Amino acid sequence: MNAPQTMDQFSLFSERRFWPFFYAQFLGAFNDNLFKFATTLLITYQWQVAWLPPSLAGLIIGGVFILPFVLFSAMSGQLADYFDKARILQFVKVLEVVIMLIASMGFYVHSPLVLLVCIFLMGLHSTLFGPAKYSYLPERFNTGELLGANALVEAGTFLAILLGNLLGGFLISTDYIAQSAHTQVSLACICLAVAGLISSWFIPSLTSSSNDSEATYSSDAFAILRAVFTKWNPLKQTGHTLREANNIAGMRAAMFGISWMWFYGAVFLSIFPSFSKDLLNGNAGVASLLLFVFSMGLGAGALLCTSLKHPDYELGLVFVGLLGMTIFTFDLAYSVNAQAYASSLFEFHKPQLLSRPADAVLLNIMGFLSKAGSFRILIDLCLVSASVGLFSVPLYTFIQSYCPPESCAKTIAANNILNALFMISSAFIVGFLLFLGLSITQVFLFLSVSNFLALFYLAIQLPQLKTHFVSSVREWIRDFKNPF
Repeated sequence: MNAPQTMDQFSLFSERRFWPFFYAQFLGAFNDNLFKFATTLLITYQWQVAWLPPSLAGLIIGGVFILPFVLFSAMSGQLADYFDKARILQFVKVLEVVIMLIASMGFYVHSPLVLLVCIFLMGLHSTLFGPAKYSYLPERFNTGELLGANALVEAGTFLAILLGNLLGGFLISTDYIAQSAHTQVSLACICLAVAGLISSWFIPSLTSSSNDSEATYSSDAFAILRAVFTKWNPLKQTGHTLREANNIAGMRAAMFGISWMWFYGAVFLSIFPSFSKDLLNGNAGVASLLLFVFSMGLGAGALLCTSLKHPDYELGLVFVGLLGMTIFTFDLAYSVNAQAYASSLFEFHKPQLLSRPADAVLLNIMGFLSKAGSFRILIDLCLVSASVGLFSVPLYTFIQSYCPPESCAKTIAANNILNALFMISSAFIVGFLLFLGLSITQVFLFLSVSNFLALFYLAIQLPQLKTHFVSSVREWIRDFKNPF
């Protein structure tokens, strides 16, 4: 039997329902990461802030950015379910321009406090944007197009994270620009925000354009906003939103899976600097190379979803992704441990007892690549992140496809709350494991083993995963084709 055909995902870029939305969310993610990373580097390396030690700058900035997801996700889900998604996206882009103008003043007067406030506001910007972003897709795309649209959005998000961090690091660390770093960062952030706002203007609205409808809509909008804000209670709304999402069949498991993906990625991203310097003996360039490979793998895995999935069994990719995360994380831990410690991965030893001299000169990118085993490490890292991409995109599509349209945004908001909690917990858990004396490679081993627990939980809570996986493997064997 011939499988139903779906459209080429890249053809969506020619359609107005997709391309302005894509660029608006891409530029927003780009700006978030550029601003956060540049601020972190400024406080860490150039500004002397007595009340904000450089060693805690990254942790505090990350916490300030994530806090709005916990406080306002439930409310943002309600707003996205009540209002036209295009209007919300456009409002958030206006807010982004205002925030970046305030941030430019913070850079100019060298005020870390103003920048921290702006980071909190950018977190609020992302909190408002997320539910509208993911609930916009099922409104505008049919089932055959939804996975491809999600794949492009996820790949674009991962690429934006990479480019934002790289450009933020370049603007702050380049000697030629260092004296005017705040000006360069301000201009870049404002330009990205304005470009995102312009893109959002082209997002088609579902609201009628007649004057009567507009007047009625405005009247209803004020009433809804007044009701939402007067009843704002973060703890109560968060609990209610999570309970509502859990009552929808399969949503608890899907939200857990996506949150596990963010937990996994947060662990890797948080330890890249130490991973590069302490274990691989690499300089900042090597850390950037690892970030580049990881981000490219995430994007490639997301884009491969539409090529690898069977039209009837797309959830089978979740198991494929989890198995890939397990296998390649274990091999990464094994190969890095052999290079850094020249001992067994299962042997407990002091993490500082490396096989190289403590005062060894750090390697640049070419020096790292010339070492035996370096390409295996990069390939493992790329395949780990590609597996993460394969794992996450079908779960987002599942939420959008099976969640009732009237509560889709609130379910996405509940998912965002769990994502934030999982990312916060990742920092505490990894810190605790390192405190106990485990090495970074043994933390990777812990992640690899933990995937079996995640797989077991998902198989019980979402039986479709298991049946889709078995059926899709049977179909792949019968109708094998080169996905590339």
